[in-house]
Amino acid sequence: MKKSFVMIVLMALIASGCITRNFDSNMDLGKDQLHEENYLEAHEAFELAYKEAQTTKVKELRDISGFLANGMKKYDEQDFKSAQVEFKLASSYKAKSVEGKQLVLKGKDMISLLRSTSIELSEGSDLEGSSAEPTTDSQGRNEPQAQDKPAEPEEDKEESEVNTLSKLQAEKLVRDYVDMENFSHLQIKYTHKDNKGDFIFQVFESDQGSKGSGHRATWGWYGVNTETKEVYEVMKEK
Repeated sequence: MKKSFVMIVLMALIASGCITRNFDSNMDLGKDQLHEENYLEAHEAFELAYKEAQTTKVKELRDISGFLANGMKKYDEQDFKSAQVEFKLASSYKAKSVEGKQLVLKGKDMISLLRSTSIELSEGSDLEGSSAEPTTDSQGRNEPQAQDKPAEPEEDKEESEVNTLSKLQAEKLVRDYVDMENFSHLQIKYTHKDNKGDFIFQVFESDQGSKGSGHRATWGWYGVNTETKEVYEVMKEK
């Protein structure tokens, strides 16, 4: 009887050790994927960890990474309305862990990016819908329309065709260039396009104790060439 009891205890200890190893390895994998901004892979790893141990931290990391993964998928599919729903869920999550709070900030960044994207799309739609209706003169002949006039300069046309790099992709290139995953106090903000059509971003040091967009100092200004995808440092903006 005593021998059987000892065996049961040993088996329980072995099993718990196995669970701990699985939990730890899945948590480490999930955090690594977060640093790479692979939110779907991170979500799957945290899901496995949650099955091993249902802690508050792993639950919030599983939930927020899932919202970001869904949002990124919808963004890539240009379903911006659905993407905004997912990013709002991420940005409004009451996270307590350091990793969770960083994911909440990412959700807020993506909402800001969606707003600027929506404005650009809206402006493009207005231009497309502004073509004039054909008119006729007193003799019933068609009068020359805007489309009969000289087309816009070829260089402008070429620029719009070449500029296929999205703002999200440009931001990712700057994040990698600055190595922001190793500097948790840094934040990034898109500011404008320069006269060459390149994306310009500001990277700044955030005040961890403040809320909103307050920050202490600019880390640097960076441009992204939309044709070559080259990231370069920009002189101080006026």
